[in-house]
Amino acid sequence: MEIRPLGDHIVVQILSDDSMPSGIVLPDTAKDNPQRGRVVAVGSGRLLSNGTRAPLEIQSEDVVLFNVESATKVRVNGHDYWLLKEDDVLAAINPSLAHV
Repeated sequence: MEIRPLGDHIVVQILSDDSMPSGIVLPDTAKDNPQRGRVVAVGSGRLLSNGTRAPLEIQSEDVVLFNVESATKVRVNGHDYWLLKEDDVLAAINPSLAHV
């Protein structure tokens, strides 16, 4: 992986629904929120007051819904990723329904 999140952060890659049937490509600003993406990396967990880490519920390869206003877009080696905290994930989608 090109980027490693820290703590309770996750890295998401958008599942592209960019082009319409006519071939017109929609810009990010024209897309509805929330966005759907695949988790490509997760941090080590939230640091608790006793010094231990609480593991994340979200795992790599999960498909999640998140609000882009709570995420930070980064480009690493020509690939776009979104960084966000696990708390900013709205929902995890059942893998069998992820293409819907």
